[in-house]
Amino acid sequence: MSTTRSEPTGTSSRDFSKDEVYDAVKNLRRRYVLYHLNERGRPVQLGELAEQVAAWENNIAIEDVSPEQRKSVYSALYQTHLPKLEEIGIVSYDRHSKEVSFTDSAQDFELYLANDSGTTLPWHRFYLLLSGLGGTLVAATWVGVLTVSSLAVTTVLLGLFATTALAHVYDRYCWQRRFRGTTPDFALEFGDRRWFR
Repeated sequence: MSTTRSEPTGTSSRDFSKDEVYDAVKNLRRRYVLYHLNERGRPVQLGELAEQVAAWENNIAIEDVSPEQRKSVYSALYQTHLPKLEEIGIVSYDRHSKEVSFTDSAQDFELYLANDSGTTLPWHRFYLLLSGLGGTLVAATWVGVLTVSSLAVTTVLLGLFATTALAHVYDRYCWQRRFRGTTPDFALEFGDRRWFR
């Protein structure tokens, strides 16, 4: 079991090996802890964390978590999972304030938690294609191949980019709505690395 730490142990970011990531996330409750910390973006109280984990485990709303469910998760987090995450160096647990947080060393750990694009389409390719098309139109106008005004070319390009940006925003909104309220494993099985499978 690791020693009590009231402050994050690292002062600079470091890379975690694949084995360390696997060790951290091979247990479902630890995945829930990391996901919740990542979502909040701030230290959380152990009681709040236990309630959220219990809600996910039982597929119920937080307000429906029973005292027994909360206590069971609370004890497991305190006795087993938080010490394990501390030992790896990802999480710090202050036993006086009962606050759980990412260590400084784990400030980039969210890359492991959510490496999907948050959308259903590869929008970066659309923007690259539009940039290439725009460059071609501008070049063709400049050398005289196209006999249209630069204002017309600018208007067409601006319309294309605006339409694509609006579609991108809508796609991201649909993605977020689709996964709102789901457990982390369901939302995070997407992406190239698939750490949680």
